[in-house]
Amino acid sequence: MKHIFTLLCFIAGSSIHAQKETFVNSLEEVFVFTDQNIQQNSTGYKIISLNDSIIENNRTSFTSLIRFNTPIYMREYGAGGVSSASFRGTSASNTAVVWNGININSLNNGQTEFNSLTVNLIDNITVRSGGGTIKYGSGAIGGTIHLNTNLPFEQFTKHSINTSVGSFQTFQNRYKFATGNPKFSLNFGIAHNRSDNNYKLLGTSFQNTNGDYKNLETNFNVAFKTSSQSKLKIFYTNYRGQRGLGGELPNPLAGKEKYQDFNTRILSVFETLKNSYGHTIKLAYLTQEYRYFEDKNFDKYDFGSSKRHLINYDFHYAFNHFTIESFSEYDSNIGDSNNIQKHRRNQFSQAFLLKNKKASKVRYNFKIRKDFNSDYNVPWVYALGAEYHASKTFKLRANGSKNYRVPTYNELYWPGQGNLNLVPETAQQAEIGIELKNDRFRIDLAYFYIDAENKIIWTPNGDPNRPNQWVPINIAATLNKGLELKIAYKRGANHRYLHFDMNYAYTMATNKTTKSALIFVPKHLANFNLGYSYKRWNTFYQYAYNGSVFTSEDNISILSLKAHNISNIGLEYKLLSTPKNRLSAGLKINNLFDEIYQITPRRPMPNRHFNIHIHYKF
Repeated sequence: MKHIFTLLCFIAGSSIHAQKETFVNSLEEVFVFTDQNIQQNSTGYKIISLNDSIIENNRTSFTSLIRFNTPIYMREYGAGGVSSASFRGTSASNTAVVWNGININSLNNGQTEFNSLTVNLIDNITVRSGGGTIKYGSGAIGGTIHLNTNLPFEQFTKHSINTSVGSFQTFQNRYKFATGNPKFSLNFGIAHNRSDNNYKLLGTSFQNTNGDYKNLETNFNVAFKTSSQSKLKIFYTNYRGQRGLGGELPNPLAGKEKYQDFNTRILSVFETLKNSYGHTIKLAYLTQEYRYFEDKNFDKYDFGSSKRHLINYDFHYAFNHFTIESFSEYDSNIGDSNNIQKHRRNQFSQAFLLKNKKASKVRYNFKIRKDFNSDYNVPWVYALGAEYHASKTFKLRANGSKNYRVPTYNELYWPGQGNLNLVPETAQQAEIGIELKNDRFRIDLAYFYIDAENKIIWTPNGDPNRPNQWVPINIAATLNKGLELKIAYKRGANHRYLHFDMNYAYTMATNKTTKSALIFVPKHLANFNLGYSYKRWNTFYQYAYNGSVFTSEDNISILSLKAHNISNIGLEYKLLSTPKNRLSAGLKINNLFDEIYQITPRRPMPNRHFNIHIHYKF
């Protein structure tokens, strides 16, 4: 690493005085190709795209990226610990994470662990609010998060080296390479992260002992244009991670646990697109494995693994002013552990979609889906989205759907905590919103309503026969409703650029039987990002507010987690800026005002901490 740093400094020193003080955009541009299915099948839904600059400002973790840029509540078991998402007051398994068009939520727990995703290896991230995710399963009542890899057929070659060092002996190193021509495209990336993560537990005399982590992720993606109308894409990702599980207050020194996880994803996609029709075939193989050490000083551990084979076929045909689409998928899953007997779950799904062309002022689509599951009898589900474009600046939108989610392996079979009496959860959800926008300004306001039956929730003391144990139970019914507001503003001229993005969510999530609030759902959640750049300087300020949350089913106030405000600030300077080279160095201060806060009971989050980075593109 010393040699790379020395090389970068030498390049900067020899070149910076030879270049004019110009504002160069060549290397700032990114190829943004979101999953076409998101755009084409999201009529009536709100979409938030997190571009390259937003990702770079939140390179520390995927959890931080989502927390400061979306209306999603992130629950984290201490910094660097297990992290999950709650969208519109729903559970983590009601938020689908979609990687290049396939749902990658775990077979075992039905969710994605966000701290096992390397944020700065992802090219484009899109967040879609609301249910109706017919092509990615029917359980994502809250919304979906899409991770996409860009493989453009253009003449280019790009390298990107990023290295950073931060508080608590935190180091991040990443290298990305991409090249292409009109018939071929390749994308490669590797990232290594590690940290002692031994931050001070504010308000105590302790440190976050046994909170260390390290991980390595490798991505390799390639695309071939086999003809003027067809292309073949292959995506590969491998992740290997290890983390200590820090202890809880009042005795964090007791924490000796360790957790390892290994994930591999392979996906091949063949697409053909002609004038009036097109089809896509996807083949995927995904593996997940974990090892849990109760005491890291010994080799004894519990383990679990899953293997998933997936094939789907998508065909669409355009006629007159409409497009009809057929989506067929076969999904075979095998999961086991040393505590759970091997179990296979197979599912065949068939969906149909109808939509009108976007040229109309009134746009709509309708989708239906039927799953044939080896364990459960799944009913038909549907989704409907509509938009009215009154003008170029005003849009009225609405959507509704019926959703259905079957219990996961852990919910059913986890030793000592699983519940074989669980039944699938169902939900009806609806949303109506308005959008105003022009070249500089955008505002989106939406009201959402989610009515769920047999909602599955993990809760302490949920089973009187197993006291002091977290177990999953079916709640008779829950009702989630609220408002979401999105405001964005940007303006640039004379080497100056200003941008502002804000999200606010008001959520009322209640148990319809007991009238009590659902646990770990903040009533108020807000964040905003303010950025300003002038020539070679760039600065930004981030703010996130999480309202208080209840942690017990009976809503005991003394057990609730207090609201908190977190601020980050960053500064970056371009040491070198030419059409083919860009070298920048930056500083970021997290938790600027040293806020004492917890997201999970008895696990304080980090105090004020720093990160210094160097980024070289050529």
